[in-house]
Amino acid sequence: MNASRSYMEKPPPLRSLLTKPVLLSVANYGMVALLEMVCLALIPLVWSTSVEFGGLGLSPVSIGSWLSVYGCMDGIFQYAVFPRAVWRFGLRRVFITCIASCAMVIIMFPLENFVLRHGGSTMALWSLIFVQLLSYSTLRMGYCESFFVCSSREFVDG
Repeated sequence: MNASRSYMEKPPPLRSLLTKPVLLSVANYGMVALLEMVCLALIPLVWSTSVEFGGLGLSPVSIGSWLSVYGCMDGIFQYAVFPRAVWRFGLRRVFITCIASCAMVIIMFPLENFVLRHGGSTMALWSLIFVQLLSYSTLRMGYCESFFVCSSREFVDG
């Protein structure tokens, strides 16, 4: 009798589920997703655009090679750096760094083009691309589950 009674209870209203910690988690995840998609779209687009139009003029093979190296680097980076960064700096600071690293990804585009236009070395260009991909990997640390499992107080109070 008791089991059928709980089965017939109405589910809680949606408003009661939208608490401050839930809304904060959804907003944080949404921001990381938006920034990650922007960077994911811009990297191959700008890299393939010709130098005179502000890009790097890389071939599809070169872009694919760089993104393949990035994929391996990202997995190792997430595994090796994220837990230590959270332990040392805390979730809030790591999350803020993740969001701020998107600016570094965007800033690298004109710097890379500047190096190409002004006869910079190939090594300088590859270094800038490496820093850009490292920043993108830092941005992706924002997807970690730990951000959404922790209490909102750690985000708000720091």
